[in-house]
Amino acid sequence: MTEVVSNQTTVKVVRDHLGVDLLLKLPSTRCLGPFMRAEHTLGSAAAELEMPASSLAYYVGRFVKAGLLQVTREQARAGKAIPVYRSTADEFHVPFDAMPPGRRDEFLNGSRKLVLAEFTAAVDRAITDEGGSGIRVLADPVRGVQIDFIDGSRSPDIVATEWWGKLTLTDDEARRLSDELEDIARRYTGDRPGPGTRSYIAMFGLVPEGRRRR
Repeated sequence: MTEVVSNQTTVKVVRDHLGVDLLLKLPSTRCLGPFMRAEHTLGSAAAELEMPASSLAYYVGRFVKAGLLQVTREQARAGKAIPVYRSTADEFHVPFDAMPPGRRDEFLNGSRKLVLAEFTAAVDRAITDEGGSGIRVLADPVRGVQIDFIDGSRSPDIVATEWWGKLTLTDDEARRLSDELEDIARRYTGDRPGPGTRSYIAMFGLVPEGRRRR
């Protein structure tokens, strides 16, 4: 089902098995990305993704079969008609009740575990590069006990920070903090190549722990 949300945006609700399977796997959604942003031939999309066109061709065939991709026109090149593809919607929605049993947890937790593992490895490298010598345990007036790293000789080229724990907030404070985190994500996500830029792994979030305190 395809729904027109505005004059510029269309949303397609995907429930069929193949479409759901493709949209819930990060490698395939990555391959669909270029076609959702603009029209592409197989070659131009493969170049943007920096992957072999032969590998992308496998996904393109499945995308077309699942109704996620369509041929919009053909482009003449060296006497051959080269198909140009575009996604069939600006957004694809997969309802939870359309996901096979266990796939919802596999997708959400699998993605989190992947990023968490990458984040943890990067933090470990940063600690080593900064010359950290161990951990310290000290009293904390709020949390009772605080555990963090013994500072080493911080390299000016290493920018790293890590914090995790519990916060006590009012509803208004939690809403403001949530908005601030979302604003940070909007400002810095996306590919921003340029002199002096470096890719960083960031993990942050906010969620109620349980029942409201009285």
